[in-house]
Formats: sequence, structure tokens, C-alpha cells
Amino acid sequence: MNSFFKQNTFSLVYAFFLGVMPLVVSSSITVWVMFHEANIHQFDLSTWTMVYAAASLTMAFALTPTTFIALLSGYFLGWQALIPVCISYWLASWIGYIMAAKIDGGRLLSALEEREGVKELLQNLQKQEFKIILLARLSPVLPFAVSNLLFSCSGAKLKNFLTAGFIGMLPRTLLSIWVGTQAKEIKALVEHPSEGAVAQVAIILMIGISLYGLFRVVRKAIGE
Repeated sequence: MNSFFKQNTFSLVYAFFLGVMPLVVSSSITVWVMFHEANIHQFDLSTWTMVYAAASLTMAFALTPTTFIALLSGYFLGWQALIPVCISYWLASWIGYIMAAKIDGGRLLSALEEREGVKELLQNLQKQEFKIILLARLSPVLPFAVSNLLFSCSGAKLKNFLTAGFIGMLPRTLLSIWVGTQAKEIKALVEHPSEGAVAQVAIILMIGISLYGLFRVVRKAIGE
């Protein structure tokens, strides 16, 4: 166990960083947005293009949560934000995957496969790779950047990762943008993003479907 942690120290620290940073940075951005809301409403197309280009990077490196970006997009742009949000999500996924692959270099997968019984389990799980990625992305609980790291380090195919990930994130993206369009003020939106029966039921359903689906996939992989 100690050798496993020594071999993968950087990857594990990076995963911790990806899990914590969104909370810190998004809080700072929220304060800035609250003080500059009127100016943001005046942004033109070129400015919004730069915003979403920057968001692709901040989401990829876990500086802002994906839900946070979608909520603010819905609040300021309404449904016309759907396409730029989806594009920025896709770019962030690609960047996160590539960076994780460069950082890890296949060490984590190799270390796991050396452990007794793990290699066969991983091979069985890889047969259901597309489904696992889709279900993992569906859940609002698993941090976006952390899942980028996990799937990259586990050797997921880039094509499956981007396609299944995009499909899996679409429901919660639509929900977040819709919640943003319904908000009356930015402070209430950020502090209580899941307020309202529709949003709460939708989140519970997505988490439930994700967990149940992943449980069945893992159980099947163990049984093979």
C-alpha cells in the first residue's frame, strides 16, 4: 500500500487539488459577479466568447465547478447559453483528460494492475467503459475535474470519454441553465442553487440513476 502511494503521490495530490479548488475559487468569483452584475449584463459577443474560453480552462483545472458556470450562464444569457456552455464543457473535458494523461503517464493504471485480482476487474469494467462514463457524468455529486483525472488515468478511450461524458452531462446542464433562468437575483442563485421541488427531484433522480447503474455495472464486472 505504501509503495502504491509513493508511486502515485503526484496524481493523488492533484486529485485532492481538483476536489477542493472549485469551492475556493467559485466563492471569490461569486463576490466579484455580485458587485459587477450590471456590467456583465452589458457583455457583447466577443466578451462572452472570451468568458467561455476562460471557463474551459478554469473547469479543466478545477478552478470553477461546471454547475456554477451553467447556473450563471442561465442567469445572464438564458437558453442561448446552452451551446457555448456545452462547447466549453467539451473543451474542458478534453483539456482535463490530456493534462491528466501527461501528469500520470500511465503509472496509476500500471500500479493498480499489479495488485492481485484488480487487473481482471479493470478489464471487465473497460468492456462497459462507455456506460460507466455516461453514468458517472450524470451524477452531480462526482466532481467534473476529478472524474477527468480518474478516467484518463484508468486508460479510458478519449473518444468514449468525450462522447459518453457529453451525453451524461447534458441532463444536469439543462437543469442548471433552467435553474439559472428562474433566479431573481444572483446571490440567491449561488447560495441556494437546488432550491425548488423540480430541481431537488431532478437531482435526486440523476444521483439515483447514476448510483444504481454504476452498482449494476460493477457487480456484473465482479461476477464475470
